[in-house]
Amino acid sequence: MIARFFSGKPRLVFFLCYTLLFVLAVQAAAFVLPFVISLLLAVLMKPFYDYLRTKFSFRSSFAATALTLLAFGVVFAVIGIILFLAISQTLSLLEDYRGVIVDLFRSPSLFDTLKENVFSGNLLHTVTAVATTLFHAVPLGITFVIVTFALTVFFLHHLGDLRDNLLDRAGEYSGVLGSVMHIAGDTLRRLIRSYLILYAITFAEAVLIFYVTGVRYPIAFAFVTAVADVLPVLGPGTVYVPFAVIFILQKNYVSGVILLVSFLLTVVIRQILEPRVVSDQVKVHPLVVLSAIYFSIVSMNIWVLFYVVSIFVVYRILNTARVFDTDLK
Repeated sequence: MIARFFSGKPRLVFFLCYTLLFVLAVQAAAFVLPFVISLLLAVLMKPFYDYLRTKFSFRSSFAATALTLLAFGVVFAVIGIILFLAISQTLSLLEDYRGVIVDLFRSPSLFDTLKENVFSGNLLHTVTAVATTLFHAVPLGITFVIVTFALTVFFLHHLGDLRDNLLDRAGEYSGVLGSVMHIAGDTLRRLIRSYLILYAITFAEAVLIFYVTGVRYPIAFAFVTAVADVLPVLGPGTVYVPFAVIFILQKNYVSGVILLVSFLLTVVIRQILEPRVVSDQVKVHPLVVLSAIYFSIVSMNIWVLFYVVSIFVVYRILNTARVFDTDLK
């Protein structure tokens, strides 16, 4: 007979412990985020790493470094495309409204406001605060990227050894722990796959809508819309709404209204599809995912979505691995 991890009321103990650990993880998110991101990347890239090792006989360190460079290169390429499109469209918009902007800067009221803020110290205080924030954010961001990159290479290079060491130390629990690791890795890949399907649907919808309304660079901005879909609450609205406002200001009311209506339809379709697609991939009831989305929107807190979905996903993994059984013959 092998005793299980939890005794008495195992499910209640699990929910209480997971909630406490989740709250602590959120509070310490700034400290643990590089480790979490790098470990998730390593788990996702592990099949590709094994393929390079077995198919092409690549050295472990070379395969880990090459895959990590590829992953970070894709991320920075996406960020670069978004920034380029945002800056180019901003400059284009400023050019279209150059006359209005010139008249605004010539306004005596604007000059009086600036003079008042300069003499009162408000402008200097604002500039100083922004400069201080940038001074801290730039080196912090660079350090974050370097640490995450190094940790990803390390985890990918040593993931197999770490798994074997954990199983060796688990003793009589090695079988159930190995089952938990296998199910967790498979569930994580399914979850990523399900959201990639949703983002692909968002991309296809955006391409069609931008072509119909006459938005320049429809494919590029559809890609930006799919990336923005990751953002909570607004999501694709961060792209749809500004374009709708621009069209309305240009008196192109038809395109503006179409974009606003399309944004609302996209949100509705997403709320219908997400519970279905995610639940099919990770085997969680659609009502759980729908409730998580609702709680997150009501609370205006993305962590609520992560908590509700993750606790049921982890529960399913542990339950499938029979962790909650009182004993094992």
